[in-house]
Amino acid sequence: MRNATNLWKSLGLAAMLAIPAHAAWAAENTKSQGITDVELPAILAPMVVENRLENYSYITIALSPVSREGALAIREKVPFLQDAFLREVNKASIVKAGDPKAVDTEALKPRLLARMNKILPPGTVADLKFERIVPAPMQPQS
Repeated sequence: MRNATNLWKSLGLAAMLAIPAHAAWAAENTKSQGITDVELPAILAPMVVENRLENYSYITIALSPVSREGALAIREKVPFLQDAFLREVNKASIVKAGDPKAVDTEALKPRLLARMNKILPPGTVADLKFERIVPAPMQPQS
């Protein structure tokens, strides 16, 4: 009976020593994998100059989550984010002053962040990035 008790104590001690080692390994493994940005589908944004549609731009946005749970929350809300961003780019001009063929990302980013913050819980996203902006000029009317 005494040997069985000592065996259980030894197994318990071994398990207690293994748990911190496993936790440290899991934390290190998570760091090495890193948290990746969540890229949203491209949206087609109108380029309006003086109330006249000049062309369009395809804008691809990536959101940098704070955690893995944040990445999951972003992925769950992609359709809502896409809708909100599309509404925002159609609400007011996104054209850079002095360059009618460029998107004013500095002015657009806070607008999109405001929309995003109404959809996602606070502290979910670390950064909003413009991954690609591709102009898509309108076809001349025949």
